[in-house]
Amino acid sequence: MKSFDTYLFDFDGTLVDSYESLVKVFSGAYSKVGVKVPEGYTLRLMRCPLYVGYQELNGPVDEESKKIFGDEIVRLLDDPDVLKATKTYEEVKEVLETLRKNGKTLGIVTSNSKKHVLEVLNFIGLDSSLFSVVIGNEATKRHKPYPDPILKGLELLGKNIEGCCYVGDAPDDMKSAVNAEVTPVLIDRNHEHGNLCEITIYSLDELIR
Repeated sequence: MKSFDTYLFDFDGTLVDSYESLVKVFSGAYSKVGVKVPEGYTLRLMRCPLYVGYQELNGPVDEESKKIFGDEIVRLLDDPDVLKATKTYEEVKEVLETLRKNGKTLGIVTSNSKKHVLEVLNFIGLDSSLFSVVIGNEATKRHKPYPDPILKGLELLGKNIEGCCYVGDAPDDMKSAVNAEVTPVLIDRNHEHGNLCEITIYSLDELIR
C-alpha cells in the first residue's frame, strides 16, 4: 500500500487487544453508579468518548456520580488484573520496528490516558521510544471524532498534514482523520465495517508490504 512519512495510531483495538481488560474496567465503573453494561456493549464503549457512552447508557447526570464513575475508570485502568488481560496483536512489534527502520515517524493518538498507554506498553514489552509522541485524552478538550487530538500530535511533532496517516479501528477514528485532513486508514481485523474507508487493511503488516 501507499507509504507515508508519519504514522499516527489509535491504541485500543489497533495496537493492543484490550477488549477483555476493558470489559473489567467498564463493568466495574458502571456498577459503581448503578448501571449494568449490556452484554457485547463494551466494543461500543471502547470506540466512543467516555461520556458519550455514559450518556447512551443513561448514567446518572449529577456531578457526584460522574466523579465516582470517572475516578473508578482511572483506578481500574491501573489495576494489575486489567493490565494482565491486555494483549498485543502478533504483528505489531515487527511492523512498528520496520517502519522506524525505514525512517518513518510514529505516534499514538488515543482516547485513553497517556499514563495508562505507557503502562500497557511497558507491560507488554513494546518499547515506548518507538513513538515520538503519545497523545492521550488529557491533551485536548475535544476528543475524536474532532480533529484536535491528531492535530495536537502533528503540532508536537512539527509535522504537516501532508504525508501523514491515522490508523484506527473505529468509525470515530476515521472521522477524526478526515476532519484533521490526514489520510484515514481503517484496520478492520474482523471485517465489520464494509466500505467505510477507502484504505482498509485487515492486519497491520499490510502497512509494510
